[in-house]
Amino acid sequence: MIVANAPWTVEFHSGVPVYKQIIHQVQAAIADGRLRPEDQLPTVRALHQQLNVNPNTVAKAYRELELAGLITTQRGSGCFVAPSAEPPKLSDRDRKAKAEQLSSRYMAEAQSHGLSIDDLIQNLTQRKSHV
Repeated sequence: MIVANAPWTVEFHSGVPVYKQIIHQVQAAIADGRLRPEDQLPTVRALHQQLNVNPNTVAKAYRELELAGLITTQRGSGCFVAPSAEPPKLSDRDRKAKAEQLSSRYMAEAQSHGLSIDDLIQNLTQRKSHV
């Protein structure tokens, strides 16, 4: 499955660097099954044009995803979700730290869009019932 037509978006005023937003979107898509092993990602050129960002920004995100073992690059063919791409196993301490980091980021981004913590909790609760 080629996901070049997936709804890729970035928030330029969120305070989160664009390359990290791309990384987070790929990680989330892998975690929730929208991206599966061997799925092809958009080319650097296609994604930079779609998002209206510098191609080096997309390339940096893809490099970091490759270093993390989540994607592979096949010269001449593009970037693909790695066959063994799975969410990492975290220790309890690392899980708590990651939850704190994500919570802070979500709250800051939600507030920048005028959303409350109750809006987020309601949405997360609905998502939880679908998992």
